[in-house]
Amino acid sequence: MAQQYSLRQYTVVDGLPQSQVNAIVEDKHGYLWIGTNGGLARFDGREFKVYTTLDGLLSNFISTLMIDSEQNLWIVHPRGITKFDGLSFRKFQPPAHSAEMGRIRKVLELQDSIVVLSGSGTIGKIFEDSVYYWNKPLLEGKTVFFAHTSPRRSVCFYLNDSSFLTALPSGKRKKISHKKQFSKVYNMLNYGNDVLIDTDSGFFMMDTERDQFVHRPFKFERHVVAYDSLRKMVWTRKENTFFREMVKGIKNQVDTVFRDMKVTQILFDGEGNTWFATDGNGLYKYFVRDFDRCTSEKLKSVMAIEKDGTGATWIGSSSKGLWRIRKGIIKSFFSGDENKSSVSDIKESPDGILWVASYGGLGRFTTSKDSFEWYRREDGLSSQHVINLDFDEHGGLWCGTSGGGVNYFNGKTFQSFSTNEGLLSRNASSIKYFRKTRSLYVGSELGLNEIQDNLVKEIPVPDLANATIISIHPYNDSLLMLGTTGAGIIFLNPISKDQTQLTTKDGLLSNYIYFVVQDKDRTVWVGTERGISHIKLNRQLEITENITYGFENGLTGLETNQNAYYLGAQKFFGLIDGVYQYNDFTNLPYKTYDLHLTNVELFFGEFSSRDFADSTFGFFQLPYQPSFPSDKNHITFQFNRVDKRYPKSVEYKYFLENFDKKWSQPTTVGQVTYSNLPPGSYVLNIVATNTRGSWDDTPLKYAFVINMPFYKTAPFLAGVIAVGVALIVLLSYIKVKQRINKMLDVEHIRQQEQDSLRKEIARDFHDEMGNQLTRIINYISLMKMNGNGHASEFYNKVEDSAKYLYTGTRDFIWSIDPGNDELSQVFIHIRDFGEKLFEEKNIQFRAFNEVKEKLKIPYGFSRELNLIMKEAMTNAFAHSQAHNVAFILRQDQGNFEMRLEDDGIGFDPDTLQKQNGIKNMVFRAERMNATLHIQRNTNKGTLISLHFLYTKPTRSWRSLQKKEF
Repeated sequence: MAQQYSLRQYTVVDGLPQSQVNAIVEDKHGYLWIGTNGGLARFDGREFKVYTTLDGLLSNFISTLMIDSEQNLWIVHPRGITKFDGLSFRKFQPPAHSAEMGRIRKVLELQDSIVVLSGSGTIGKIFEDSVYYWNKPLLEGKTVFFAHTSPRRSVCFYLNDSSFLTALPSGKRKKISHKKQFSKVYNMLNYGNDVLIDTDSGFFMMDTERDQFVHRPFKFERHVVAYDSLRKMVWTRKENTFFREMVKGIKNQVDTVFRDMKVTQILFDGEGNTWFATDGNGLYKYFVRDFDRCTSEKLKSVMAIEKDGTGATWIGSSSKGLWRIRKGIIKSFFSGDENKSSVSDIKESPDGILWVASYGGLGRFTTSKDSFEWYRREDGLSSQHVINLDFDEHGGLWCGTSGGGVNYFNGKTFQSFSTNEGLLSRNASSIKYFRKTRSLYVGSELGLNEIQDNLVKEIPVPDLANATIISIHPYNDSLLMLGTTGAGIIFLNPISKDQTQLTTKDGLLSNYIYFVVQDKDRTVWVGTERGISHIKLNRQLEITENITYGFENGLTGLETNQNAYYLGAQKFFGLIDGVYQYNDFTNLPYKTYDLHLTNVELFFGEFSSRDFADSTFGFFQLPYQPSFPSDKNHITFQFNRVDKRYPKSVEYKYFLENFDKKWSQPTTVGQVTYSNLPPGSYVLNIVATNTRGSWDDTPLKYAFVINMPFYKTAPFLAGVIAVGVALIVLLSYIKVKQRINKMLDVEHIRQQEQDSLRKEIARDFHDEMGNQLTRIINYISLMKMNGNGHASEFYNKVEDSAKYLYTGTRDFIWSIDPGNDELSQVFIHIRDFGEKLFEEKNIQFRAFNEVKEKLKIPYGFSRELNLIMKEAMTNAFAHSQAHNVAFILRQDQGNFEMRLEDDGIGFDPDTLQKQNGIKNMVFRAERMNATLHIQRNTNKGTLISLHFLYTKPTRSWRSLQKKEF
């Protein structure tokens, strides 16, 4: 089957500034530059970027374009020239008095100068951005009709005296007349390494070595306008109809490409595409399709494809039955049967028998009768809806059905396997017999089963995530590839049960996989709802090559089907709109353009990155080894690889040395942003896929530095240290002097504090301990005086006083321990007392500490807080009749509240002032300069809250009592 070509039109709808296209050139990166009547456009295979006078062009009307050896773009306008170096535009315009220069027609590069050709035949020269000889004739009395640059970069001027003036790169000039060979010149074009001249006497080559023209016996009936050296094609024209001609034997093969279309220029790019600039119809791409549709428009929704041993191709559809194509003759089978016309799979058995799976049962083809024998439910099938087929090493046939599980046919009888035998589902959406394990693997919406020796086992596949397995095929005869409806591809080791998952994050076109199968070259073909991909994997099951095919590659329907593929010497794929044949272009010399950076942005363009480098490089004028300040550390890198054949297949990975831990996941987005980079030296590494879908061997590298902030540099730190040392010495001298002056005062104050502390301890010990000892002595005296009559009562009182003495002594010792002058320790001590106290009456006691930080309180606070809250707890225990008591410590900035709350009977306000315990609590609160509130709750119960301020203690408690609390 001959390769078919496609035309893809680009107009203003696609981003062209104007449909009148006058010129087109390709640069070394693969970008197309298009000159129109409405401005300049750059095309990267995906989108157009437009430049106009607002960006710096001299005029939006562009007549021709030229790229010089330095990759500068020269843009020719009717009355001037613009030079674009990738960053800025420079304008060249004749002075107002040079009207004789007329309209500028063309520019060419000759040695180190740019030659400008005018419409009147005069020339000008631009050297180092300065204009010379703006309107000088090339030779005295001679004008130039047109000029042409040869493949060897020599320039041929065709003069008005029927001669050619050739300016060689060496600087020499040669003038050759053609009056003896031909009269008219129609066109000059490059043919290999030579210049081919189309004349009224045929075709000639110019031999500058011998100063003569050599006749070439080419036979073309139409004018030759271009020659494609890559595919050895000649483009010809007759009026406004364009033809592609290939010399084959005696007669040329001619294909008509355009009719009634005025073409202004033809360009052959390095990827095998032909581009046509047209007068009013935009830009056209003419290219060989990767896929050619090879079936009738009547055949839709192709579900299965198979080639039998006779070479016949069998095609099954969802509604048109079965078609056989043999030696160009097409025959249709059972298209009138509503059930049988829906064919889901076709397989030829090892012994050469063709089997068909359909909604109407299982069909077996009989060659002698040229018809099918059918097996249905009455013949032993568990379901007449058969959806897939496979064979074991004995020739036995496995059938996956919808609603009936799996059937095995040994040629005589059917054996069924369903949920009763252990299958996860009655719908066998995919099956595959794997000879390595001698097992049948069954995929369904509920998971994966293995049938081995008539035993059904489940294989857990955690990554399925409720997806259905609709494709199972071997990979390298050792693994199984599971295609799923949403979970991508899962590689399963059927022996170890190890699993690896590939999804769109790894570079797949889609996660909905209709089929995944390997051909004899070990290329994996993946069919999805978005087109077809072919991939290659390494030993770690990572994608190393990946090319995707879609609408632009010839696939109109895009969506594939489960069993619709044939991967033999020729490859066929069934889509929802027919059968497509794959054209293998992997061995053609298509060019892969370089991966390159296009921009380095700081804070999304707020600052120019070029301001932080000494020089720039490349067409895009990128800063060379820039050093960015520490506060300019938000950097976006933009990069690209132009691919005009497979623009959607290009993927990128990047890795920033000294920052990233590993390479990024593949992405189709050509940029990455790093923010808040710390100071250091970095190298950005980028790789991309080429035209074969494989990753670059050598990454693109870009080095840059984030400078250390000035306050972290060595000189600054040394200066700070020197000043700091001087200040420390000075402060140390002052402090030593102050300490000497204060030592006596401090010692005197300390002595006073110790005296006061001893008096305070003696008074507290006398008040607490002395009173209890006096009571014990009195009780013993009463026991002696009264005999044994009240002994039990006095014994109890003595016991209570002794217990109180013990508890008081323990609390007193605890309070003078400096380690307990911490607020959380006080809270815990009081909490423990409350838990033991209220446990005796089964009162529910809860404590809540809302203060999370550790706070050191002044000496004496712990004792006062302890005694106040214990008095409050004792009152609640004895008189409140409460069921619940809560003890809470909370903080509001510097204010603290310690509260006790119960749900008891409350209190009588009149008797409150008469109780000594309450008076002691108020007295102790005043000693702390705190506020004590005792109030009755709205419903019932009592609330006792103690409010006090906290200031970091710097002096003794007694001085704090006077000044801070």
